[in-house]
Amino acid sequence: MFMAALLFQACTSSEKKAPAADTVSVKNSADTLISKTPITFKGLYTFGNEVNTFQECTAQNIYWVNDSLVDMRKPYEESVKFLSYPYESAYAEVKGYLSGKSSEGYASEYENVLVITEISKLEQKNFRTDCYNYEFIAMGNEPFWSLDIIPFEKRIVLKDVAEEKVIEFFYSPAHISGDTFQYSTTNPKNEKLEVLIRKEKCSDGMSDRQYNYSAEIRLNGKTLKGCAIKKGEIYNDRP
Repeated sequence: MFMAALLFQACTSSEKKAPAADTVSVKNSADTLISKTPITFKGLYTFGNEVNTFQECTAQNIYWVNDSLVDMRKPYEESVKFLSYPYESAYAEVKGYLSGKSSEGYASEYENVLVITEISKLEQKNFRTDCYNYEFIAMGNEPFWSLDIIPFEKRIVLKDVAEEKVIEFFYSPAHISGDTFQYSTTNPKNEKLEVLIRKEKCSDGMSDRQYNYSAEIRLNGKTLKGCAIKKGEIYNDRP
């Protein structure tokens, strides 16, 4: 079994469908019925106040989501319910079609609208999620914790499993010296986070697996130690 510190990032999938059909009949701008054939989209889904978006894994296009045929909110909330933070994206595989640019509300800020007809998978993202553009994911145990460094989202997120809380920080690029990555950042509460990641063999303490990086974080007088995974590097699940 993989280390317990990653259990709260494990997959929780949901499947929801609109009435089964190879095509969907919709009206165009001229109020004429046309047929749309749903195709598969893979990417990151984000829901929150005034946000309902889908970012494709490959093209990185971001669409406004129309989920009137299949509700995305409930399975999304189920997938990220444990130690989630506002606007946390989840990995999704859905079927649907693009309906073009909308002129209504927040949808008008996007070049296209993705109409969802079926949810094949919706799960909390983790280090194996291909289109999750993290820089490092660090984790440790005794106590259990994880730290996601996410330049794309301009944040660093600490999930403290032992205390059942999530703390967000502003992303600040690392100071790199050789094989050492040092991050120093704060958050709106003026809490200061120091992160030190070194390229060296590291054991999680619960198995014989070896990671390529060690990690040490300091926050509010507390030091947490563990291992880290760098985006793009091959990780071997076998000890």
